[in-house]
Amino acid sequence: MPRQLPASDQKGKVSHMTTAADQAANKRVREDLIFALDIGTRSIIGIVGEQRGDVLHVLGVERMDHPKRAMLDGQIEDIEQTAKIAGLVKERLEKKLGLKLHHVCVAAAGRALKTQLAEYGMDIKPGEAIDAAKVSELELQAVQQAYEEIFETRPEEGDFFCVGYSVVRYLLDGYPISTLTGHRGKQIKTEIIATFLPDEVVESLYTTMNRIGLSVASLTLEPIAAMNAIIPRELRLLNLALVDIGAGTSDIAICKGGSIAAYTMATVAGDEISEAIIREYLVDFETAEQMKLGLDGKISRIEYTDILGFSYSISPEEVLEKVAPEVENLCSTICGRILEVNGQAPAAVFLVGGGSQLPFLCDRVAEKLGIDRNKVAVGSNNYMKKAVDGAEEVSGPEFATPVGIALTAAISREQGDFSVTVNGSQTRLFKSGVVSVMDVLSFCGYQHNQLIGRSGRSVTFQLNGLPKTVRGGLPLPAAIRLGGKPAILSTQVRPGDEIEVEPAQHGADAAPVMQDLAGDWNPFTVQLNGIPILAGTVALLNGEAAGPQTPIQNQDDVQLSQIRTLGDLCESQELDMHSCCFWINGQLCADALHPLEEGDEVFYAAVPHPGSGVQPPLEEAPSAGKEEAEAAPPAAVLEQRASPPVQEEIRVSPVPQAPVAPPVVRQRAAAEEAAAAGKILHVQINGRRHALPPKPDGAPYQFVDMLNYVEIDPSKPEGNIVLRLNGKSASYLEAIREGDGIDIYWEKQ
Repeated sequence: MPRQLPASDQKGKVSHMTTAADQAANKRVREDLIFALDIGTRSIIGIVGEQRGDVLHVLGVERMDHPKRAMLDGQIEDIEQTAKIAGLVKERLEKKLGLKLHHVCVAAAGRALKTQLAEYGMDIKPGEAIDAAKVSELELQAVQQAYEEIFETRPEEGDFFCVGYSVVRYLLDGYPISTLTGHRGKQIKTEIIATFLPDEVVESLYTTMNRIGLSVASLTLEPIAAMNAIIPRELRLLNLALVDIGAGTSDIAICKGGSIAAYTMATVAGDEISEAIIREYLVDFETAEQMKLGLDGKISRIEYTDILGFSYSISPEEVLEKVAPEVENLCSTICGRILEVNGQAPAAVFLVGGGSQLPFLCDRVAEKLGIDRNKVAVGSNNYMKKAVDGAEEVSGPEFATPVGIALTAAISREQGDFSVTVNGSQTRLFKSGVVSVMDVLSFCGYQHNQLIGRSGRSVTFQLNGLPKTVRGGLPLPAAIRLGGKPAILSTQVRPGDEIEVEPAQHGADAAPVMQDLAGDWNPFTVQLNGIPILAGTVALLNGEAAGPQTPIQNQDDVQLSQIRTLGDLCESQELDMHSCCFWINGQLCADALHPLEEGDEVFYAAVPHPGSGVQPPLEEAPSAGKEEAEAAPPAAVLEQRASPPVQEEIRVSPVPQAPVAPPVVRQRAAAEEAAAAGKILHVQINGRRHALPPKPDGAPYQFVDMLNYVEIDPSKPEGNIVLRLNGKSASYLEAIREGDGIDIYWEKQ
């Protein structure tokens, strides 16, 4: 016959229930049991209890240490090993109580805890009263803002799970206010502090519990749980700090103004002391743990055997002296975290957890915070004695977290339960006052970004030296229906309700390309004194030429210009229109707004415009022979001081000859330097433009090299070969420079 569930009689003794009424009560207890599991770095503690009025009645407690390091800094490293120990704790409790456990309440440690301050404001309709739905929307948007800031600063860490948030303050039209509901105004704003854990931390907890046949009924943070066990709500008006010193982490919670205001943690705790003992005395981890426990002052000598087999007997004071630097580091780190999140020393500090029992710990914390020694104490049992009873002792500081997990679960439920259906699956809830759609969906594992959605990631870059941001798309919030009708997150839920949810859709990430910035792209080429110049839209991305579909990334440097008029061309080439004459397709032009088109031939000379009234000195005019004067409009202008040249006046010789190159944007010396530096040379060969790439050996081009660009074989003469450089006879060894005109052809006899 299975063993019946024990219950406490009025004298606190345990008796067995055997009557039908007792069995009915047993069934009720089984359904309403709270099973809390504290999965710590050093041990796993399980507590089973039931809520009786305002008191959690503890029915059973079990504790088992990890035989090997399955946990690291409060986080599950070895799921199989952790599940094995947790399963043994569960089995022992089931055997002790004569029942099966199906649901468990757990808490996450803060090794990877991320805390983010965020604020969010929204305009409201003047004269319209603010309701709970509007406040809920405001808070969720603030949580979403915190999430986005966390994600954008740490994208490599993956997604995050929001484990809780606290409202720091509300503002109505810029003025602080304790509550917004019922008020009227123009703008509301809230500041919140939200706490996140990476998804993998939460998933490891759920996976471990699933391995031993348990479903997670509630999840909280270890510092929140410990605070619920040690510091009652009525004391949270005071600025207090609670530090849960475990084996791997020291989790910290700060309260003030009636609520928990901040959470943080330190990755130093009791294991640092154990590791110092291991290094100093050459013992294994188990022996070091036993030696650490001997520091509580209850024994006068510590007996141990090192890894070499030698036995020793030393005083606790000697061990304390050896580990003093680690204790100092532990206290300094904890106090530093408290001051960092609280901004000042709190009114008092409570230390809980197994690591809180180290001698002199309270003294060092008080000293480093600069507060009275009497304001730092190992977690008081006063509140736990009022909130918890039972046949088994759970009053030590190591029980603060497991008891707190159970109390946290008890606080959130009242007697009685009900079920609702979410997307066709039935979900059992514990009623706690008014239950909203958000409460149900959160219990079912929906995260805030699945309910509100995340804006698409923005791209920020430099555009022509100025910062520019292209925003991501806006999200679409979750579509929620309750009983077939549209609902919002704050809509009240009743037993038997059916909820349908379509998760929110994230906004599209910004993906700008060059054409988004330039509009009509349409690049084309014009000739400037015989040199091809890219016009239309000209784009450089990080100094390299870019096309219309070139993507733009964060921190890119974009240079974008439009060359569509003569003035644009002059600006891009650093030409002064007031000191030059310009011809476009043979027509004199002084209009900076004159549009350019594909194939336009722009010619200029460094002389004043004829209409400027300035008479240039004759020695500045380029000298030329008769044929060169006919081919070069600037020389004709200087001689005639009159009308611009027309195309018909230029005689074309039977064999194309290149005119003498006029002054260009950069002087000949600069062009020669560019050529010497290995840059492309632009020349005309038999009237056709060529771009000569640098030679592999870096040598300069000579006239003989130009034979490679014409269809002439000197070994098979077809007459007298004509070699001309800039209209003059040339030899094979003459150097070729930027802008040169080259003629090579057979002169028929």
